[in-house]
Amino acid sequence: MCAGAAWGLTTVAIRVSRLGDAPAAQTLFYQLAGAFVILLPLAACTGRLQFHGTALAWASLGFQTFIVSFVSYLAWFWLLRRYLAARLGVLSFLSPLFGVTMGALLLHERLAPSFITGAALVLVGLLVVNGKDLLARPRTRARST
Repeated sequence: MCAGAAWGLTTVAIRVSRLGDAPAAQTLFYQLAGAFVILLPLAACTGRLQFHGTALAWASLGFQTFIVSFVSYLAWFWLLRRYLAARLGVLSFLSPLFGVTMGALLLHERLAPSFITGAALVLVGLLVVNGKDLLARPRTRARST
């Protein structure tokens, strides 16, 4: 719950501040620099700076660093500058569904009935909230004659 609230507050803070007009790379830099300044001392104080990495651990860390923390957030901040946050929220709600579905397709994992029910409820909720926008016809400008 706290992570979801933090994500929402970050999105609101970006949209209502000057960062809403800043380049996506600048917003990403501030986000990652702020996390570094806060989390590195916290990790040092709690004794969590010890890392004895295997090849798999280093590969996972590289993936999290470059793909998750760089590419995906850069794309998110770019999208946030161009589209309404409410419409982008659909991507946030669908991401876990895509992840589990890809696990089922690529790794042959079994989908539990509770997941299928939950996914259906998420989709119905998205349709209820965004259905009016999805069904609306685009307006065309009247021609001046």
